[in-house]
Amino acid sequence: MKKRAQKPDAQTYTILLRGLSWHPHPQDSLPLALKIYHSMFAENCPVKPNIIHANAVLKVCALARDMDALWGVAAKLPPRGPGAPDNLTFTTILNAIRTIAWHNDNDLRDEQWEEKSLRRQRAVIQGRQIWEEIIPRWRAGDIMIDEELVCAMGRLLLLGSNERDYDDVLSLAEQVMALPRQKRRLGEPHEITGAEQAIVDEASQDESTRSEDEGDQSESRSENNASASSTPVPIILNTALANVFRPKTSAPRISIARPGRNTLSLLLDACINLRAVPSAQAYWGLLTDRSGPYNINPDSENYHMYLRILRVQRASKTASELIVDMYSGQLKSMNMLQPKTFRIAFSACVRDRLNPRVMENATRILNTMNNSLSEPDLKALSMYVQIAADQVHRDYRITLDALRAMETGMRLLKNYISYGGEDVVVDDITKVAAIDLAKRLVGLCDSVLYAAGDRIEQKDKDYVIRQITSLGYWMGKRTKVLRDQSRREGMRSRWEAVKGQDVVRRVRPSNIGVRRHTQKLVKLAEKGEGVGIRKRMERARAVRERSGEFNDFVME
Repeated sequence: MKKRAQKPDAQTYTILLRGLSWHPHPQDSLPLALKIYHSMFAENCPVKPNIIHANAVLKVCALARDMDALWGVAAKLPPRGPGAPDNLTFTTILNAIRTIAWHNDNDLRDEQWEEKSLRRQRAVIQGRQIWEEIIPRWRAGDIMIDEELVCAMGRLLLLGSNERDYDDVLSLAEQVMALPRQKRRLGEPHEITGAEQAIVDEASQDESTRSEDEGDQSESRSENNASASSTPVPIILNTALANVFRPKTSAPRISIARPGRNTLSLLLDACINLRAVPSAQAYWGLLTDRSGPYNINPDSENYHMYLRILRVQRASKTASELIVDMYSGQLKSMNMLQPKTFRIAFSACVRDRLNPRVMENATRILNTMNNSLSEPDLKALSMYVQIAADQVHRDYRITLDALRAMETGMRLLKNYISYGGEDVVVDDITKVAAIDLAKRLVGLCDSVLYAAGDRIEQKDKDYVIRQITSLGYWMGKRTKVLRDQSRREGMRSRWEAVKGQDVVRRVRPSNIGVRRHTQKLVKLAEKGEGVGIRKRMERARAVRERSGEFNDFVME
């Protein structure tokens, strides 16, 4: 640029600093980025740094995991004016604190759990102090809070080890997004119902009848196992940091951040950590309601997280309805249905085996999987067979319906095993697992015949016997193919091992039978009987000439 008499402008420095953040090894590019940034403060520099340059340098510091350099750059930012920190600045700092705390846990695997928890709580306290600085600026209108900044603070709170941090995630969404809390704030009093009072009375009676010796023994055991306990070391917060997420009505309505998919994922994570499954369902209904004020279209990860919540609650019906909803309409074209989607849904049915209608829900999921996936998922089919075999309310008619529902899936699986998928070669492990699945289906057919007895109709009995015959023939055929393939691979491997070597071995003198057989071949060759014998003798003669001791050597 100097040769062409071109002076760098602000955009030139921005491109340089952002390019250094894309370096595969940020630790190597950090000194150059700091040198370029600090050179902009020189008196003879025509370009003065702004907040865009500062954000680019902070990103390099965060990727290099150098907090000293990051705080050094942040300390030079003015509190107000054009170069003051914006929402991207605070987002970068919060993400850097969380990333460094997380990476330190992975680097120090032998560290005790209490020390890890203490370091994580220090990171959370740093985030609370930064948020305490953000909120006054936001309420004064000096800074805008977006979803990215809110989720950065929320993910840092999820790094904590106590319920207060998880509960503050819900308060955070209420504070800057005006999302009403779907769970009572931690520590607030609530009315005790009759059932809860009975449980409390029963527990108090058990505690009074317990002997003092048992109490002393349990206390000593807890003291001895204090180092192995998973209870984190508490850190006492002052009132300002503890109430930093309390909502106030003084903020203008236009500055409230709008929630999106990232917010939905954050709230579901917080509810899972709080073991508040009903609250997670309430947040899902509030944010994804088509006629509601937010109308968020969840992505695949949101759906998978919600399915895991339904699995915890054993809500197989809701899971099946959600799968059908994902398959229909706009979500079908977005290819959100994956094999793990159906595995999570089937796991919800496995946990809900006490439900008499669990097979109906599982069959609905199975039919959706057969219609949506181009290749059948073997593990999902195995889970469906497990649901049919482990159902508590045993009825041979329900099991018979399950066999009919599995007919389409097994046909697709047979074609997949025989011909493969799209640019996919089926390995032997998958083939063996498919044979095991067929064996389980045969066992399911036997259980139908055994449970029904004489009550089963003749057409149903013929269908079950036909399925047993078909599955047995297919298993025998595939087993023979695998056995022959294994034998060929073994012969090929042995040939590769001895290829290029003299395939000759020494015969013991005591092996009289081999010598007699060789003498017999010689006599037949002298008589001229058999072309094959003459060829074999010629090969044997070549071996003798090469070895020099043909009396003690024969061709293997």
